[in-house]
Amino acid sequence: MSSITDTSDSSTLQSLLDDAVNQYQAKVGASLIEHQLAIRLRSCDDIESINQVLEDQVQAFRKSLGNDRHPKMTKSILRTVNVLHTVFTGSGTALRGLQGAIQAGHGVASVSIPSIKLVFSAIGILLAAVKDVNASYDILFELFDSLGNFVQRLDIYTQASPTTAVRKVVVKIIIEMLSTLALATKQIKQGRLKKFGLKLFGENKVEEALKKLDKLIQEENTSRLEQNTRVIMGGETSHAKKEKADQMRRDLQHWLSPPNPSKNHNTACAARHDGTTTWLTQSDTLVNWQSSGSLLWVCGKPGAGKTVLCMRKSGSASLAFFYCEFGDDEKKNSRGLMSSLLFQLHDQSQSYSEILSKFYSEHRNGSQDPSDAALARCLNDIFRCAEQPPIYVIVDALDECPKAYGTPTPRGKVLKLVEELVCLNLPNLRICVTSRPETDIGAVLNRLKSHFVSLDEEGGQRQDIEAYVRSVVDSDLVIGTWGEEEKTLVTGALLKKGDRMFKWVSCQFDFLRRYPPERIRRALEELPDTLDGTYERSLRDIDEAIWDYAHRLFQCMVVASRPFHVEELAEFLAFDFEAGEIPKLVEDRRRKDPIQAVLTTCSSLITIAQEHRWNGPSDSKLVQFSHFSVKEFLMSGRLAAAQMPTIRRYNVLTTPAHTMVAKACLGTLLHPDEKLTDDSLKELPLAQYAARHWVDHALFENVSVTVQEGMKRLFDPTTRHFGAWRNVNVYHFRTIQLPLHLAVHYGLCDIAEFLIVQRAQNLLQWATGRLRNFFSSTGPIQIHATTTPAFH
Repeated sequence: MSSITDTSDSSTLQSLLDDAVNQYQAKVGASLIEHQLAIRLRSCDDIESINQVLEDQVQAFRKSLGNDRHPKMTKSILRTVNVLHTVFTGSGTALRGLQGAIQAGHGVASVSIPSIKLVFSAIGILLAAVKDVNASYDILFELFDSLGNFVQRLDIYTQASPTTAVRKVVVKIIIEMLSTLALATKQIKQGRLKKFGLKLFGENKVEEALKKLDKLIQEENTSRLEQNTRVIMGGETSHAKKEKADQMRRDLQHWLSPPNPSKNHNTACAARHDGTTTWLTQSDTLVNWQSSGSLLWVCGKPGAGKTVLCMRKSGSASLAFFYCEFGDDEKKNSRGLMSSLLFQLHDQSQSYSEILSKFYSEHRNGSQDPSDAALARCLNDIFRCAEQPPIYVIVDALDECPKAYGTPTPRGKVLKLVEELVCLNLPNLRICVTSRPETDIGAVLNRLKSHFVSLDEEGGQRQDIEAYVRSVVDSDLVIGTWGEEEKTLVTGALLKKGDRMFKWVSCQFDFLRRYPPERIRRALEELPDTLDGTYERSLRDIDEAIWDYAHRLFQCMVVASRPFHVEELAEFLAFDFEAGEIPKLVEDRRRKDPIQAVLTTCSSLITIAQEHRWNGPSDSKLVQFSHFSVKEFLMSGRLAAAQMPTIRRYNVLTTPAHTMVAKACLGTLLHPDEKLTDDSLKELPLAQYAARHWVDHALFENVSVTVQEGMKRLFDPTTRHFGAWRNVNVYHFRTIQLPLHLAVHYGLCDIAEFLIVQRAQNLLQWATGRLRNFFSSTGPIQIHATTTPAFH
């Protein structure tokens, strides 16, 4: 295909359109000018008549399938056609007539054909070519779904008077659509079809053409194409706009502190197996949800694949997703959910950006934290924006929000938020929630849901597991080398016992790879029937010499306020917990290779994933349980009641676990080396976590009683430790500077009493020094140290 050159000559653009039409005919063997469908469409004067011509082709195609149950094909095609017609021919659009025309000569006569009708003709020819091929339904729907998602964003080009640059963009878009339709029609005529529609996107040149459109979709979703286009039409320098937008993004991120779902999202996408989930994405349930909005609830037992199932490209619609995560405090409550959704939506629309900017300014430009109610109102304002494309909100694993503490509980608050959003009855809002079928969740969602999928009852789920098993058996580097007899045995055993649980099947593959082919029969006989049995087997495999280290790491991960970086978790192995109330950090025990240290201790139940921040992936690695059900198992009464003591000892009790983590954090902040500077303290692997989160663990139940002496040393104004703690955790000390104030803020009454009774004069001297330093730039100031009643 010819490319758009840097010229304002309209004849060049006309030539490009002519070339596109000629190339289409060469690929397809049909003329966009003379084909009978093209002639019919050329005579159509309004959108209704255009739709009727194309709908006739869809009906013929559906009739050839002998299946009239799927209205989604018509909706997908007409959505594309309607948007294109509105953008290029609507009375209020700046692009009316802009897209150019083909001058087709017929002897002495000549007819002008608007090029957008050429696209309509290409759609009709494709439908005519595909109607006799039964396997083409999924392919066709996926193709038009992709094109429809793209063209929904073309309204951006209608908002200002067209320029030469805009004209080039529009012509390029039309040419790309013609090329995509031509290549798809050619593939279909040549019979290059697969069972599933998604396979078409892996077919050579069709893939290349669709990737060009898909790239534009992704750019639109991050507002880059939108910004650049508005710069062309509005005249503001792109550099100035980018600087302004980037600064606002940084300000909002600093202010809202939104949890980043990228790590969870990338993990889920990586776990998805090609060819699976099509039974849901092409089902009437999902199509109806996408068209009518409201709430979709997807539920299933642990390990059924709920998270992976809901991964789907949003196309031109706005998308915000949130993964509730048992190991991250910020991802277990409604405030984290709302702040993350707001931050994700901020740069997906100019209207959203303006709402968030106003919200930020109303809170003194970020100096005042928003309340939960204010966050909810702002989210409400965004969802109520008029004439916005569909907004998809995905909330995954709601059951990982705790329900055991607080009134209302964190889970109850999230459910209340979902209920409030659903009750808005907004036509452009689509909400999807995934969870286990737990009673309290069902009590709310069952009366709210308009659409429902139970993975435990879907035949497609079993088909997906079967496809996954067969694919791994054939392609795995170890199992794939076995003989056909062994492969058949493995496939049959896993499908028989899998019970619709992807996690169970995945764990068995990890186990079976260790066996030689000749012993596979015995290994299959020993397969556990449940996830609990699978996890017990993993505990038995831990080296007896380091079982206590493994248990220590399990304790840390179970009660962590956020996922540990691998260096942080490995640091717990370097503490001597027998050294006293506050454990001693033994430098010689620190592992040279933290990843190896963690994985060799308990590799089969944990995973190490790359950390993703809002500005992209980082070099840091995070440690997490391989599945939420692992944490549940370690904390469960089932493990505590296990018959074998060597298994039962791995049970994790929360109070001892919080105590151990609190002691290790204090041991870091109270490092005995007097030569250790604040900067070098920051370099200790556990310092950042300890500075921010030690108090989370100390405040759990009665843990603070067991670390009283350590807390007194940390708050004591006569030592260097409080200042070192403050300097490591500067951001969270921005509003509270004095030890007494902080003790009161955290509710540490014993520490506040210690400071008032035993350190009153020292505290006052420490505060006086801080004030002198603060006001030193304003000139001399007299501060009189007088004893106040509060310090008696």
